[in-house]
Amino acid sequence: MQPIVTGVTAPTRRPHLTVTDTPTLEQLQVWWKTMQSDDLSVAYADSFPATLTDFRFEVTHGEKLLLLGLVDGQVAGALWLHDLLHRRDGSVSAGWVGCYFLSGYRGRLALGLWQTARRHWEAAGVVHFFSAANVANRRSQALIARGAHFHRVGRFPNFSLYHRQPADVIIYTMHAEDTRLAWELATARAARQMPRAAS
Repeated sequence: MQPIVTGVTAPTRRPHLTVTDTPTLEQLQVWWKTMQSDDLSVAYADSFPATLTDFRFEVTHGEKLLLLGLVDGQVAGALWLHDLLHRRDGSVSAGWVGCYFLSGYRGRLALGLWQTARRHWEAAGVVHFFSAANVANRRSQALIARGAHFHRVGRFPNFSLYHRQPADVIIYTMHAEDTRLAWELATARAARQMPRAAS
Protein backbone atom coordinates (compact mmCIF):
# COMPACT_ATOMS: atom_id res chain seq x y z
CA MET A 1 0.00 0.00 0.00
CA GLN A 2 1.38 3.40 -1.03
CA PRO A 3 1.70 6.08 1.66
CA ILE A 4 -0.54 9.11 1.30
CA VAL A 5 1.44 12.34 0.84
CA THR A 6 -0.32 15.59 1.60
CA GLY A 7 0.63 19.22 1.08
CA VAL A 8 2.73 18.53 -2.02
CA THR A 9 1.94 20.30 -5.28
CA ALA A 10 3.31 19.60 -8.70
CA PRO A 11 5.90 22.11 -9.92
CA THR A 12 4.41 24.88 -12.03
CA ARG A 13 5.60 24.84 -15.61
CA ARG A 14 7.06 28.11 -16.80
CA PRO A 15 5.62 29.52 -20.02
CA HIS A 16 7.94 29.26 -23.01
CA LEU A 17 8.76 32.78 -24.24
CA THR A 18 10.22 33.33 -27.69
CA VAL A 19 10.57 36.11 -30.24
CA THR A 20 10.88 35.83 -33.99
CA ASP A 21 11.90 38.29 -36.67
CA THR A 22 10.20 36.15 -39.34
CA PRO A 23 6.55 36.05 -38.25
CA THR A 24 3.91 34.70 -40.60
CA LEU A 25 1.32 37.01 -42.09
CA GLU A 26 -1.35 35.18 -40.10
CA GLN A 27 0.50 35.85 -36.83
CA LEU A 28 0.86 39.53 -37.68
CA GLN A 29 -2.82 39.76 -38.54
CA VAL A 30 -3.79 38.33 -35.14
CA TRP A 31 -1.59 40.91 -33.41
CA TRP A 32 -2.68 43.84 -35.57
CA LYS A 33 -6.40 43.08 -35.39
CA THR A 34 -6.28 42.83 -31.60
CA MET A 35 -4.26 46.04 -31.30
CA GLN A 36 -6.65 47.97 -33.52
CA SER A 37 -9.63 46.91 -31.39
CA ASP A 38 -7.97 48.35 -28.27
CA ASP A 39 -7.96 51.95 -27.04
CA LEU A 40 -4.85 53.46 -28.61
CA SER A 41 -5.83 57.10 -28.08
CA VAL A 42 -2.63 57.97 -26.20
CA ALA A 43 -0.52 55.01 -27.27
CA TYR A 44 0.75 55.99 -30.71
CA ALA A 45 1.29 59.33 -32.40
CA ASP A 46 -0.41 60.27 -35.64
CA SER A 47 2.71 59.23 -37.55
CA PHE A 48 2.14 55.57 -36.60
CA PRO A 49 1.24 53.46 -39.68
CA ALA A 50 -2.48 53.34 -40.34
CA THR A 51 -2.56 49.79 -41.74
CA LEU A 52 -0.69 46.53 -41.31
CA THR A 53 0.46 46.88 -44.92
CA ASP A 54 2.04 50.25 -44.09
CA PHE A 55 3.64 48.82 -40.96
CA ARG A 56 5.09 45.85 -42.85
CA PHE A 57 6.40 48.22 -45.54
CA GLU A 58 8.44 50.09 -42.92
CA VAL A 59 9.78 46.81 -41.54
CA THR A 60 10.66 45.50 -45.00
CA HIS A 61 12.50 48.73 -45.85
CA GLY A 62 14.54 48.74 -42.66
CA GLU A 63 12.77 51.62 -40.93
CA LYS A 64 11.72 49.33 -38.09
CA LEU A 65 13.18 46.19 -36.50
CA LEU A 66 10.23 43.96 -35.60
CA LEU A 67 10.04 40.98 -33.28
CA LEU A 68 6.82 39.05 -32.73
CA GLY A 69 6.48 37.70 -29.20
CA LEU A 70 5.13 34.20 -28.59
CA VAL A 71 4.11 32.51 -25.35
CA ASP A 72 3.89 28.74 -25.72
CA GLY A 73 3.63 29.31 -29.45
CA GLN A 74 0.68 31.71 -29.19
CA VAL A 75 0.84 35.31 -30.40
CA ALA A 76 1.36 37.47 -27.32
CA GLY A 77 2.39 40.79 -28.83
CA ALA A 78 5.08 42.55 -30.78
CA LEU A 79 8.07 44.74 -30.05
CA TRP A 80 9.90 46.93 -32.51
CA LEU A 81 12.67 49.49 -32.73
CA HIS A 82 12.10 52.63 -34.77
CA ASP A 83 13.94 55.89 -35.51
CA LEU A 84 17.06 53.81 -35.77
CA LEU A 85 20.61 55.07 -35.46
CA HIS A 86 23.12 53.33 -37.75
CA ARG A 87 26.86 52.90 -37.66
CA ARG A 88 28.99 53.59 -40.70
CA ASP A 89 28.85 49.90 -41.63
CA GLY A 90 25.05 50.06 -41.72
CA SER A 91 24.44 48.11 -38.51
CA VAL A 92 21.95 49.48 -36.00
CA SER A 93 23.42 50.90 -32.80
CA ALA A 94 20.33 52.52 -31.25
CA GLY A 95 16.57 52.57 -31.50
CA TRP A 96 13.36 53.69 -29.84
CA VAL A 97 11.24 50.88 -28.42
CA GLY A 98 7.62 50.39 -29.41
CA CYS A 99 5.40 47.54 -28.33
CA TYR A 100 1.89 46.19 -27.98
CA PHE A 101 0.91 43.11 -25.97
CA LEU A 102 -2.40 41.31 -26.05
CA SER A 103 -4.27 41.78 -22.77
CA GLY A 104 -3.71 38.23 -21.52
CA TYR A 105 0.06 38.58 -21.79
CA ARG A 106 0.71 41.87 -20.03
CA GLY A 107 2.65 42.19 -16.80
CA ARG A 108 5.37 39.62 -16.16
CA LEU A 109 4.99 37.88 -19.50
CA ALA A 110 5.35 41.17 -21.38
CA LEU A 111 8.46 42.01 -19.38
CA GLY A 112 9.86 38.55 -20.09
CA LEU A 113 9.29 39.08 -23.80
CA TRP A 114 10.98 42.48 -23.57
CA GLN A 115 14.06 40.88 -21.98
CA THR A 116 14.08 38.22 -24.70
CA ALA A 117 13.80 40.87 -27.41
CA ARG A 118 16.50 42.97 -25.78
CA ARG A 119 18.93 40.04 -25.78
CA HIS A 120 18.12 39.40 -29.45
CA TRP A 121 18.83 43.01 -30.42
CA GLU A 122 21.94 43.27 -28.27
CA ALA A 123 23.31 40.15 -29.96
CA ALA A 124 22.81 42.01 -33.26
CA GLY A 125 24.81 45.00 -31.97
CA VAL A 126 22.14 47.35 -30.64
CA VAL A 127 23.48 49.01 -27.47
CA HIS A 128 21.26 52.07 -26.88
CA PHE A 129 17.53 51.78 -26.18
CA PHE A 130 15.15 54.70 -25.71
CA SER A 131 11.43 55.19 -25.28
CA ALA A 132 8.91 58.03 -25.40
CA ALA A 133 5.49 57.79 -23.75
CA ASN A 134 2.64 60.26 -24.01
CA VAL A 135 2.25 62.04 -20.65
CA ALA A 136 -1.32 60.71 -20.49
CA ASN A 137 -0.26 57.10 -21.07
CA ARG A 138 0.25 55.98 -17.46
CA ARG A 139 0.21 52.28 -18.28
CA SER A 140 3.14 52.55 -20.68
CA GLN A 141 5.07 54.74 -18.27
CA ALA A 142 4.68 52.13 -15.53
CA LEU A 143 5.83 49.33 -17.84
CA ILE A 144 8.85 51.32 -19.01
CA ALA A 145 10.01 52.74 -15.68
CA ARG A 146 8.94 50.29 -12.98
CA GLY A 147 8.77 47.16 -15.08
CA ALA A 148 11.64 47.45 -17.56
CA HIS A 149 13.69 49.77 -15.29
CA PHE A 150 14.34 52.47 -17.87
CA HIS A 151 15.63 55.77 -16.52
CA ARG A 152 13.49 58.87 -16.87
CA VAL A 153 15.22 61.60 -18.88
CA GLY A 154 12.51 64.25 -18.70
CA ARG A 155 9.35 65.70 -20.14
CA PHE A 156 9.66 66.84 -23.75
CA PRO A 157 7.08 69.47 -24.75
CA ASN A 158 5.22 69.30 -28.06
CA PHE A 159 7.08 66.18 -29.12
CA SER A 160 4.58 64.84 -31.63
CA LEU A 161 1.00 65.05 -32.84
CA TYR A 162 -1.74 62.97 -31.24
CA HIS A 163 -5.13 63.47 -32.91
CA ARG A 164 -3.61 66.45 -34.74
CA GLN A 165 -2.72 68.16 -31.49
CA PRO A 166 0.83 68.61 -30.12
CA ALA A 167 1.45 66.49 -27.05
CA ASP A 168 4.19 66.22 -24.46
CA VAL A 169 5.96 62.92 -23.85
CA ILE A 170 8.21 61.49 -21.18
CA ILE A 171 11.60 60.43 -22.56
CA TYR A 172 13.32 57.35 -21.13
CA THR A 173 16.66 55.63 -21.65
CA MET A 174 17.65 52.11 -20.71
CA HIS A 175 21.14 53.20 -19.64
CA ALA A 176 21.52 56.24 -17.39
CA GLU A 177 24.77 57.18 -19.13
CA ASP A 178 22.77 57.67 -22.36
CA THR A 179 20.69 60.51 -20.91
CA ARG A 180 22.34 63.22 -22.99
CA LEU A 181 22.15 61.12 -26.17
CA ALA A 182 18.47 60.41 -25.50
CA TRP A 183 17.68 64.11 -25.30
CA GLU A 184 19.71 64.91 -28.42
CA LEU A 185 17.93 62.19 -30.41
CA ALA A 186 14.55 63.24 -29.03
CA THR A 187 15.21 66.82 -30.14
CA ALA A 188 16.04 65.59 -33.64
CA ARG A 189 12.92 63.38 -33.69
CA ALA A 190 10.68 66.24 -32.62
CA ALA A 191 12.08 68.47 -35.35
CA ARG A 192 11.27 65.79 -37.95
CA GLN A 193 7.82 64.94 -36.60
CA MET A 194 6.28 68.29 -35.84
CA PRO A 195 5.06 70.39 -38.77
CA ARG A 196 7.03 73.55 -39.38
CA ALA A 197 5.41 76.68 -38.00
CA ALA A 198 4.01 78.89 -40.70
CA SER A 199 6.33 81.81 -41.35
